[in-house]
Amino acid sequence: MGVTWITFKSDSSTFHYGNSPSDLPFSAKGSETEWILDVIMGIRQQALFGMAWLECSILWFMSERCNALRSILASASGDIAYDLQDDDGKNGDKFMNQLEPLISRQRFWMPQNGLDGNQFYSFDIGPVHWIALSTEYYGYSQDLGSGPILDQYKWLENDLKVANSNRHETPWIFTYLHRPFYCSARHNDDCSDANSTFIRIGNGEVPGLEKPFVQYGVDLGFWGHVHYYERFYPVANEKYRNTENCYHNAQAPTYIITGSAGCHSPGTKFDKHPVPFSARRLNDYGYTILTVANMTHIHLQQLSIDQDEAIVDDFWISKDEGSGVTKKI
Repeated sequence: MGVTWITFKSDSSTFHYGNSPSDLPFSAKGSETEWILDVIMGIRQQALFGMAWLECSILWFMSERCNALRSILASASGDIAYDLQDDDGKNGDKFMNQLEPLISRQRFWMPQNGLDGNQFYSFDIGPVHWIALSTEYYGYSQDLGSGPILDQYKWLENDLKVANSNRHETPWIFTYLHRPFYCSARHNDDCSDANSTFIRIGNGEVPGLEKPFVQYGVDLGFWGHVHYYERFYPVANEKYRNTENCYHNAQAPTYIITGSAGCHSPGTKFDKHPVPFSARRLNDYGYTILTVANMTHIHLQQLSIDQDEAIVDDFWISKDEGSGVTKKI
């Protein structure tokens, strides 16, 4: 059996274990000095997006739909589960059993081209270049310092430059993060102006993530953290286009908060005054299906579990062949 944990310091660690909290006679030492550590203990024992939580029937729906569609990718933008340790670990067993139909067919793997214990990385599937980044570096910057943010940003710029040089093979660039740049939830710590702005534009010491997204033509971004669904018009630096054909040859990235699979805070309250570039928002339980039709068209649908998997949002993003980087607003 293996154990993995995350620390706020790049340091060696030792894991002590036993039959009770007061009796820990065994130990295993981490083999590497990193932010993410793991040890092996001497005992045995199409794409879908959403955040999942233990007590939701959403896991069953996602597993069934993913297998029925023969999806090649399933992704969660964070908040996987909150209480796997409860009931002496039986909650965790239940969670994994619910996921078994999905994860037994879709191998979980981590690309090796990132840094810092795979907190950020990229990979290609068909005509799409996928980039995963850590917004927790911003959320916990007081503990982690600016180093991880700067390392990730340097890696991101280089990765986007390479991706743009390969647009003839992978014309789409998608990102997925946890914390959003924008949202229309009632302002609180989950999506406050200060939190989102720091991630989006940074401060005097560290850069934000929106600038390279716009500069290098990211097409589509997925976020979690806030437990509802929200689609935005193409937006850059709070400037946007909401014309009839705004998703064709979009002049800025399109973002989607696909957090409505999370049950930790059901019925998330919306701000009475949504941001003007909010195109659609729903707080039903649900998940997002992404279909990459070809080199020029992608299709997104939001399904509501509360409404028997009814399609509650449906739209296409398209671009002319060879259009390359999206134009700036």
